[in-house]
Amino acid sequence: MAPKTSSSSGKKKASSGTPEESKMPKFKLPTTFIARPTFKNDERSICNVYMCKEVLKALEIEAGGLCIVGKLSENGVVGVAQPGDDSQPCNVIQLSGPLRSVGNVLLGDRLEVRKATFQPEYASSVTLGSRQNMQLPESAEKHISKLLDECGLIMPGMVILGREVSENLNLDLVVTAVNDEVAEELPNIAKLDISGSNIEQNQVFYLSPPAIFRKGHTKIILGADIAPSIKYGLPQPISYGSVGGLKREVDLLKRTIELPLNEPTLFAEFGVTPPRGILLHGPPGTGKTMLLRCVASEANAHILTINGPSIVSKYLGETEAALRDIFNEAKLYQPSIIFIDEIDSLAPSRSSDDSGEVESRVVATLLTLMDGMGSSGRVVVVAATNRPNAVDSALRRPGRLDQEVEIAIPDVDARHDILAKQFEKVSVKRHELTADDVEYIASRTHGYVGADLVALCRESVMKTVQRGMIQGLARESLKITLKDVEDAMAEIRPSAMREIFLEMPKVFWSDIGGQEDLKVKLREMIQLPLEASGSFERLGVSAPKGVLLYGPPGCSKTLTAKALATESGVNFLAVKGPEIFNKYVGESERAIREVFRKARAASPSIIFFDEIDALSPDRDSGGSTSAANHVLTSLLNEIDGVEELNGVVIVAATNRPDEIDQALLRPGRLDRHIYVGPPDYDARIQILKKNTKNFQLENAEELLTELAGKTDGCSGAEVVLLCQEAGLAAIMENLEAERVERRHFEKALSGIARGIDDEMLEYYRNFQNRSGISA
Repeated sequence: MAPKTSSSSGKKKASSGTPEESKMPKFKLPTTFIARPTFKNDERSICNVYMCKEVLKALEIEAGGLCIVGKLSENGVVGVAQPGDDSQPCNVIQLSGPLRSVGNVLLGDRLEVRKATFQPEYASSVTLGSRQNMQLPESAEKHISKLLDECGLIMPGMVILGREVSENLNLDLVVTAVNDEVAEELPNIAKLDISGSNIEQNQVFYLSPPAIFRKGHTKIILGADIAPSIKYGLPQPISYGSVGGLKREVDLLKRTIELPLNEPTLFAEFGVTPPRGILLHGPPGTGKTMLLRCVASEANAHILTINGPSIVSKYLGETEAALRDIFNEAKLYQPSIIFIDEIDSLAPSRSSDDSGEVESRVVATLLTLMDGMGSSGRVVVVAATNRPNAVDSALRRPGRLDQEVEIAIPDVDARHDILAKQFEKVSVKRHELTADDVEYIASRTHGYVGADLVALCRESVMKTVQRGMIQGLARESLKITLKDVEDAMAEIRPSAMREIFLEMPKVFWSDIGGQEDLKVKLREMIQLPLEASGSFERLGVSAPKGVLLYGPPGCSKTLTAKALATESGVNFLAVKGPEIFNKYVGESERAIREVFRKARAASPSIIFFDEIDALSPDRDSGGSTSAANHVLTSLLNEIDGVEELNGVVIVAATNRPDEIDQALLRPGRLDRHIYVGPPDYDARIQILKKNTKNFQLENAEELLTELAGKTDGCSGAEVVLLCQEAGLAAIMENLEAERVERRHFEKALSGIARGIDDEMLEYYRNFQNRSGISA
């Protein structure tokens, strides 16, 4: 009994413990940690990672032990774990600027911490450069050796700001390589372990290989290059300088964001509140999200990112609570920036039918939080969307999203800037493109947004590699040529045009027999406003808006539009008249608006209306229906309404010009009328030659001259049909036929019915005299 009593009393003591211990809650390790800066700037603390003592204990990391800190589900940076300030929350870890620069970690990023169970190797060599692009002097080696010795742990990608390298010379140092002299050697097979030891497992966790600096043993190599070797694959920060074609927008962002964050009292001195928010809007792929990343990288502020759908919860009130937590964190760690990408999904317009009770509560919460930021707070909200009209109007007022910046489709100069920056990233040894070539590519990529141009450069590399494989070229000799870029352009279509993608017909001006006057006039209409835009603006002359091609059926009106699409190099939208009409009220008008919206977005562009008489029947004749009237009204408003139609040319074709409403034919709309008549003698000769080039004709010149005379008054389509029927007759006579004889043409000629008569020609002459407008 005695042992039993002793045992039970011992168990009782163990279970009860002291009153203080029984009341202490069990520590719960945070799943993620918030990145914050350390306020120790001495060299010895560069590689230190400061965290809560309870966290160190839970992770079984001793003070001074190694840990790996990285973004969620990514490789991390190796640092020395140290106990941090007790005043900081347990979900905060503090890292120095050099350590954050290795992994491109921003203040406010969510990180995870792991224990490192391996010993870094000693560095045999370390290569350094300067961010000022200066060659480091030999005298700097002594200062750098002392600095790295105190730092202890070094790794490629570390950026140490403002260090004295020699007398009166302070530079920003960049570690570009470690052990570079032996990095190219083959691995020692004797050291490999296939059992999956901790050492081998840990090696895949770090982002940049760490090494220990030993003064007197580690060789210091001084260089000028600031980019770590490409073999490390380190994430590169995006700076304002890496963004092309958005200089005006970048300047506006700098003024609107950096000033309130860095000089908040300046606005108070003038008695005004600083800007609180910016809305970036524009078509997809123009660089809105990239600008957000640039601001995050350049601004020394706490960054919080909200991706619209990511915080939406199915449980009542959780979305609003998540928003409040984000704004509270922003207030706690000022200066801070809150990014809201795709804000239209988070704060849709409450007046629309799609908005429900949940959306209304989220919008109301967001409005309340933005109003509650306080006039003296150093918090800025930057939102982005490609549907600005879908965002609730209460957000788009001064005091909330004060500034609205449109990130539009880049023009020629902006495209040239983007392409130049893209090809600058390519080694000079890897491309043969001159400055003139880049300018030529920029002039050919109408309607391309920044994302399209990046895809074009990537596709150009693919074409180069593919060409090298076909030709059997060595990898070292592969270079991007202008031909590779032009081949890639056929694969990459402008983003604004992808919804209405057309397989461009490969029809050239040379494929159209005759019609020289028509070709010249169309070239002038399309190419002149593009090539001499400065002269048009200087003289105050507006470019022609539209042209009407009219004439008998089969006289190459539609074929001319196809050639125009191929030869002009601008974006081409084809609209077939009858397909616009829809049985639902308002849908036909919306289809017209959508066509013109896309044309404006992808300007310069051409809209081709085939059989336009179906869309715009004459309202005075009484043959127009209510639906047709509405479509015509929309068409007139789009061509010459309140909103300017810049960079868009309209080409319409019809064989019934008198049935088109006169309002559409007046100057300022379809103000050029071009008669496309039957081909003349020379044009018929050209058509016959093109369509009989494989017929192996005997006495071809004499036969074609005779046929051109006999087809007087025929349309171009009828002349083409003559050649086709003759070839068909030859095949029917002999299935193995290799040539076409005269008798086949005579047989085909007897079966051709002429569709153009004098009465029809007189009809077009009367319209020409009545309209009095021609190109």
